[in-house]
Amino acid sequence: MKNNNIILYAIIAFLIICCSTQTEKIKKSDIYFSKALELFEDEKYSKAKSYFQNIIDEYAGTEMAIDALYYLAFCEYELKDFSNAKQSFKIYNRYSQDILKIQSARFMICRCMFDLTLDYSKDQSDTYSALEEFQLFIEEYPSSKYEDEASEKIELLRNKLALKKYDVAKLYIKSDKFDSARLYINQLLKEYYDTPYSDDAHIANIIMLLMENKSSQAEGYLNKNKDKFHSDQKYDEAQNIISNSNKRLKIKKIYFLDYINKIL
Repeated sequence: MKNNNIILYAIIAFLIICCSTQTEKIKKSDIYFSKALELFEDEKYSKAKSYFQNIIDEYAGTEMAIDALYYLAFCEYELKDFSNAKQSFKIYNRYSQDILKIQSARFMICRCMFDLTLDYSKDQSDTYSALEEFQLFIEEYPSSKYEDEASEKIELLRNKLALKKYDVAKLYIKSDKFDSARLYINQLLKEYYDTPYSDDAHIANIIMLLMENKSSQAEGYLNKNKDKFHSDQKYDEAQNIISNSNKRLKIKKIYFLDYINKIL
């Protein structure tokens, strides 16, 4: 009986020590997380990132590690490491149960993709992907607090894609490859008719007709599409181009190409 009591006391003592150790570990982790947040709020993102990464490594699988991942992703974003930030936000969304933070992370994925897009003169694959991601976000979270910014980003992405279409068309016009140029111009007018570059696309169509000595068709095109111009100034420019189209072919071509170059 006496031996049984000794064993019981030993077990109780062991449990008390274990609980005490675990409690102390939790206290230390809370202090460490608070320090990481303090660094984050002070915009010391590089140091904060190191703290959050340590929490993720030390407490993998815990709720604290998942929260740390959320802030780690923001640190990466602020440090302009958009690729890793996007991946961290995606992993966070996979494991988090926090609905509000999931929506925030979902939007930040879109922002990362936006910041990874290239200048209009380069490959636009990432631009198409970012545009699709923002559109999906608005569908999934209608009337969210991010709606206005998402709409602004969508407009910027669409403008970039429209400009890319026009830029390619301009190169074909310079080479007198009008069929190829019209392919891109018509795509621009069909897909991005509400962007500022749609006016330039209409003018490009007029210029190509004039370069082919089709003045009457150019006038007819302008009259037909008058109401589609967003800018009165651009419409006036189109009229002036037609009015000045009675020059010799060589001079006329230089005049037209100068205008094409001026648009960009």
